[in-house]
Amino acid sequence: MAYLDKTSLAKTIDNVSEALLFGFDIDEWEKLEIADFIINQHGAPYSYANTFAPTNEDMKRDLILFTGERIKSRAGKCHTLGEEASRILRKLEIEDQRIHIALRESDKGLQKRIDDHLARQGGTFGTYCCKTCSCSLWLNLSAGGLNNNIQMQLAGLNFLKYFRNDEGSWNGFPYYYTLYALNEIPSALVIDELRFAASSIEKRLKRRTSNENQYTLRRNFICESILKKVS
Repeated sequence: MAYLDKTSLAKTIDNVSEALLFGFDIDEWEKLEIADFIINQHGAPYSYANTFAPTNEDMKRDLILFTGERIKSRAGKCHTLGEEASRILRKLEIEDQRIHIALRESDKGLQKRIDDHLARQGGTFGTYCCKTCSCSLWLNLSAGGLNNNIQMQLAGLNFLKYFRNDEGSWNGFPYYYTLYALNEIPSALVIDELRFAASSIEKRLKRRTSNENQYTLRRNFICESILKKVS
């Protein structure tokens, strides 16, 4: 399978994220091509806080998250892709000075935007903007983004606890995208949250059908991975 789509940063991230989730191999030459494509999006038009920009094609449509939820806002799309592109670059594990520079500058831009948000709007440390954007921030942090700021990650997880409900989910948070982020964070940091969600995960898995699409397959795989961690 070809994972790189030069017309779409969103599709490239989606393809690589799927390979990472299911343990598919990506050829080393294609990893280099993917990294080169993402680097070329650094600071390009539409980039959020000097991160990695959506392509022109990406800007024509809503962003569909890895777990199937949809982002309609321009800022939300650009921010989420910037966070997730940073994560993918790190997960490719390529030693290249250009990658280090691009990630360092992206981290700097994101950190400044986060700091401004905290100072001007009284946001909560460990979060950014809305609940969906906070999940994308946690995904980036899970891969060592923003100088591997564990304190920011822990603060975000503490924030998430305040939104627990009686259904085993979190009010206002996109359920499966949140689980996706939690599944990527080291288990020792999130085990309480995974245990909290376990009963709701089990109920949802019981409703499985035979006509599952790619997003349902991903959601089920994430849910099964979480149940293994808490068993």
